Amino acid sequence: MNTAARDRALLPAVKGVLGRTPVSKLKLSKDKDGGLTVALHTSRPNNVRMESQALTDALQEKIGGERALKLEVIAEARAVAKYLRASPRKARLVIDVIKGKRVSEALAMLRFIPNHAAELISKVLISAAANAQDGWGAGVEELKVQNILADGGPSLKRVRARAQGRAFRILKRTSHLTVILTDAPPAIAKPRRIAAPAKPKAIAAPASPKSQTVTKQAEEEATLDAPITATPATETQQVPGSGQGKSSTGDSANTPDSGQAAQASAEVPQEATPVTASDAPEIDMSDRAPDSSDGADQKREEGE
Repeated sequence: MNTAARDRALLPAVKGVLGRTPVSKLKLSKDKDGGLTVALHTSRPNNVRMESQALTDALQEKIGGERALKLEVIAEARAVAKYLRASPRKARLVIDVIKGKRVSEALAMLRFIPNHAAELISKVLISAAANAQDGWGAGVEELKVQNILADGGPSLKRVRARAQGRAFRILKRTSHLTVILTDAPPAIAKPRRIAAPAKPKAIAAPASPKSQTVTKQAEEEATLDAPITATPATETQQVPGSGQGKSSTGDSANTPDSGQAAQASAEVPQEATPVTASDAPEIDMSDRAPDSSDGADQKREEGE
């Protein structure tokens, strides 16, 4: 007997104890210590937990043997929609986006997915969330999408007329959707970053009094308004050396122009210092020898 057939053989014992309490899935597995674990997926976990001891005894009798049996109850809500007018392939494109998300996040994403199947899937998801709320009081924020199945349904046959009296077959596909929701783990708060201690701000220098500021500004303006006195540059005149002699090449381009030099010297004004009578040196005429040249300019008489 394979695993699926073995699990189905245990369902009559479970239904005999629980009655009409829905059980969506039953799975029998072996533990490492040699015991057995029976996992029951149901939308009424509280009812199953109340009958846990009776279920354990019924399953132990059905299985037989002296192995220890452990019962595990898993809260699970389902919703099934059949014959939806959407292709299974196009529905799976939307399913892959929201699988494993929280229900609140999945509904928000389906609102903005531009696909016809997104609206149909959102309706089935809301129905499954309502079943969870009715089953064990779980809210939308406490549920996550465990799995979504899109199975192919019957196709509607239609005909399209083509050339020369022919007809082409058109298949309008349908799909069956199954949504499974379980309890979501508690959200883990992200650790906040601790801000680094702020560096101490530099202390600004105290502002100078208004009177000193005005005085300093006035001094700067006076400095800027003062005329700039240009210092006359001293031009160095190159006088050709007299010792060139025969070695001179006679190039007139390298010979300084005497006229230009004279003009440059004339352009530079030289201030003459006036001499007053009091500043002139006194000439002593007492000890001066008689000038022998006196009368040299006089006309000589004839015979001299």
